[in-house]
Amino acid sequence: MKIKACFSLFSLLLGFFCLQHQVFADNIESNSYRIQFGNFNMSSDRQTADSYILSSTMGGLAVGPYGEYGSSDYFIGSGFQYVYQIDYFYFSISKLNIELDELFSNVFKTDSHMINITTNGASGYSVYAFENHPLMEINSDEAIIPDTVCDDNDCDETVAAAWIDPVQAGFGFNASGDDVSGDFINTNYFRQFANNKTGESMQEIMGSNNVALDRTATINYKASIAGDQAAGYYQTSIVFVAVPGY
Repeated sequence: MKIKACFSLFSLLLGFFCLQHQVFADNIESNSYRIQFGNFNMSSDRQTADSYILSSTMGGLAVGPYGEYGSSDYFIGSGFQYVYQIDYFYFSISKLNIELDELFSNVFKTDSHMINITTNGASGYSVYAFENHPLMEINSDEAIIPDTVCDDNDCDETVAAAWIDPVQAGFGFNASGDDVSGDFINTNYFRQFANNKTGESMQEIMGSNNVALDRTATINYKASIAGDQAAGYYQTSIVFVAVPGY
C-alpha cells in the first residue's frame, strides 16, 4: 500500500508518525503472527457493532499532534489513534446517466439513482449537490424548464415541499434513505438543485456527524413542462460533492 509519509516506529514507545515525504508502509508477519500498524501499550482494542466502531488505546506517552499537517515543515501524529488520519473514504454513484426521455406538457417524467458513502472520519461526512444550469433543450439554450417551486410555490434549493401536480411545471429532486436532509419528509417532497450558473451555493442533501458505514440514499429526479412549451429532450449536469469530516 502506497501512502504519503506514514510509518510505524518501534521503540520503548511505539508512535505513529506522519512526515511530508513519500515512503512505503509494511506489515510484519510470519507463519504464526501478523502485526499491522503494530501497537504496544497497556491496552488497545477495536470493537464493532451494527451501529458503531470503537477503538481505544491506553498507556501512550506524549500522544498528540505536533506541527500542522499540510501547512508546516513537519507533522508528527504521536499515538496509535493517528492511524485514522489515513483511513478509507469511499463515495459511489450507481449510474451516471439520468434518462427522463422526451418531455411532454403536464406529464411527469422520472428517473433515479443511488449514492453510497463509507468513511471512518470521526466527524462524519456531508454530501452536497448543485446543477450547472436549469434543464435546457438539447442543441438550444432558449427552451428552458425552470427549477420547480412545487405545488404551492414554497420550495427552493434550501427547503423541500410537496410536488404532486404535473401542471406545476419544473425540474427538481427528492432524496430518501440514510442520513438525508430532514426537509425530505417523504417521496413527494422535492427541492430545486442549487443553480451554479446564477451563483447559488451548493446545498447539503445528505450528511451525519457520525462514522459512516455503507450509508445509501436514493436520488429521485422529476420534470414536467408547461402546456404551451414544445415537447423535447432537455439536459443539464448535476454535480455531487462528498466531504469527509476529520
